[in-house]
Amino acid sequence: MARKERVIAIRLPSDVYRELEQRARRLGYSLVSDYLRDLIYRELGYKEKEEAVRKLVEELVEKKLAEKGTTEIDVDKILSKIEKKIQDIINPWTAKIDQLSMRISELYEKIEELEEKVKSFEAAEATRREQYAQAVARYRPQSESRREPRRRTAIERLREQGAVFEHDVQWLRDRDAFFERLRREGAIILNVGGERIAVDPEFWRNFKEKVEQLPTPNDDEVRVLLTDTQYQLFKKLKESGMIYFDASKRAWRFVEELA
Repeated sequence: MARKERVIAIRLPSDVYRELEQRARRLGYSLVSDYLRDLIYRELGYKEKEEAVRKLVEELVEKKLAEKGTTEIDVDKILSKIEKKIQDIINPWTAKIDQLSMRISELYEKIEELEEKVKSFEAAEATRREQYAQAVARYRPQSESRREPRRRTAIERLREQGAVFEHDVQWLRDRDAFFERLRREGAIILNVGGERIAVDPEFWRNFKEKVEQLPTPNDDEVRVLLTDTQYQLFKKLKESGMIYFDASKRAWRFVEELA
């Protein structure tokens, strides 16, 4: 009786197929399908079942010969029994193969559905971004692109920098008016060693707190603990004697006129 067979069709990525093809050739298979079939048989224990059937046939034949005491046996009867035994063994595994094939097909269907959803989502997202960009361009004031950026005032630049040293603005024609304007707008003006320094009040408060907590008189260590602008101001005040290191308390102190 011919064995009933079914076909399993699966799709694999090119790199996976190439690897299967290489392995099949190394193991002596001319076709990848033969290699896959044997893999499935081994996974399901089908090869072991075929061996069991072969042994069963041999046992039945030997038993009949022993009973008859002759080589004359009822071949049709033995074949009928063998066929029944084979079907009993094969049927459960055939069902498992069918189930596996069905699950693989369902899996590929789900993968294809996910691919379609991802493509739809990407297309919708691209459309949404394009519409948003068009809306922004449509409602942006026409003069916006032509508008020149507003120049920052001196006090705004001071808030960003923290401090302005007079030697950095030598290019100004009227430095007196510059520092006086900063004073009127709330800046602290220090006269350190004959040079004026404009300091933002918030920057000054943070600077004083930080300096008073410095635990070392070592200049290299102080430089690491302060920002560049803070260290530049610290160095000016130190050179002018407006701050000093109190060795007894291991802390930096400001002279009274700066405190």
